[in-house]
Amino acid sequence: MKLLKNRKILFVAILATLIAVNGFFKREHVPVAPKVENESLKESLSEIKQEVYSFKVEGFNKDKKVEWELEGESATVVFDKINIKNLKAVYHGNEVTFELFADTAVYDKKTQDIELKDNIVGRSSDGGELVTDFAKWSTKKEEITTDSYVIVKRENLICRGKGLVTRPRFKWVSFNAEIEVDFGEDKKITCNGPFEIDHEKNIAIFNNNVKVADKDSDMFSDKLTVFFDPQTNEVKRVVTEGNVKVTHRGPVEDIGNIGKVSF
Repeated sequence: MKLLKNRKILFVAILATLIAVNGFFKREHVPVAPKVENESLKESLSEIKQEVYSFKVEGFNKDKKVEWELEGESATVVFDKINIKNLKAVYHGNEVTFELFADTAVYDKKTQDIELKDNIVGRSSDGGELVTDFAKWSTKKEEITTDSYVIVKRENLICRGKGLVTRPRFKWVSFNAEIEVDFGEDKKITCNGPFEIDHEKNIAIFNNNVKVADKDSDMFSDKLTVFFDPQTNEVKRVVTEGNVKVTHRGPVEDIGNIGKVSF
């Protein structure tokens, strides 16, 4: 009888041990969510990542009219940054509408600045086109900037260079370096930069180590100013300044430091 009692005690002890061990392993494998006491922290954690589809945001001017808008196939919101896929941005100027497309973009909700990446194409309603692989758009300054290689096209004018600042509203573009500009089919101008073109004033200014090449001659100078015909966008007049030299596919004619040459 005593032996049977001892066996019962031993069985109960073993059973209790198994239950305790099983309960321990169960507790170890159950994930427990962290307790968040701070309500503002709860809100921040909920905003860490949000998936948005058919994304669209607009900016308004002082007259409460839409000045710019952003659209995308989808967007991921991380705090104040919105990562956008297949961006289309539109800026509505007084006379010109400017559209900008990019594979990816990051929109900063605080500053309203946009960082664009990969296959960037910009088109203005007056016929201008911009192509690059990286750019930043400041909606407050109404300005697009990049350090990358850029191509800008407009009618019979093709500009290439490294680094750019442009204000589409004012039809103004400035290149930083390594500039090449094609005028039609037979004339090319290169310079070290900077190079500035203002379509409202119908003027382009080349600086430093300027070379003008066509089928008959090469001309060199420190500075070159080109005036366009506002109706046809053709070159109307050219002014060269500083160390002007002309090569007629033969010996160099050194005109020297005579200041300005216009033709």
